Amino acid sequence: MVTKFLVLAAGLYLTYGCHQGSEKSAPSADSTRTAVQTQAVAAYDQKVNDTLNHDWYFSVQLYETPKLRDYVVQMIFEEMHDVDTVHFPDLGYPVKPALQKGPDSLSCYIGFLDPKGQFMYYKAVYVDKKALHLRTVRKYTVKDEE
Repeated sequence: MVTKFLVLAAGLYLTYGCHQGSEKSAPSADSTRTAVQTQAVAAYDQKVNDTLNHDWYFSVQLYETPKLRDYVVQMIFEEMHDVDTVHFPDLGYPVKPALQKGPDSLSCYIGFLDPKGQFMYYKAVYVDKKALHLRTVRKYTVKDEE
């Protein structure tokens, strides 16, 4: 009887211990994408007012990466090209990246749509003194209510 109890207890301990360890070491099922789009998921283009160079643009494009909340942002102003990564916050729901026109023609906001479809500001891309800038305009956190 004692032997059966010890075998049962050891079996439960190993099962429970192995189960807990696999949860911690296994990546979350929704942390990576199974297929990454090669086309931009969001784009903003504005022609630069230049009398000599009619093909210059201010352009911002967002591309998916294998990581679920990371996006590559490609920025162009005249002949300057810059690339950076934007990491969207984990708010408990999947974010849909979006771009919105900024306060002037050489600026735009990088953000995401909340579950109600409202644009949430996150980063700003703008030109200042003929240079491209990427700046955080809002930060988001989730609080656990106890």
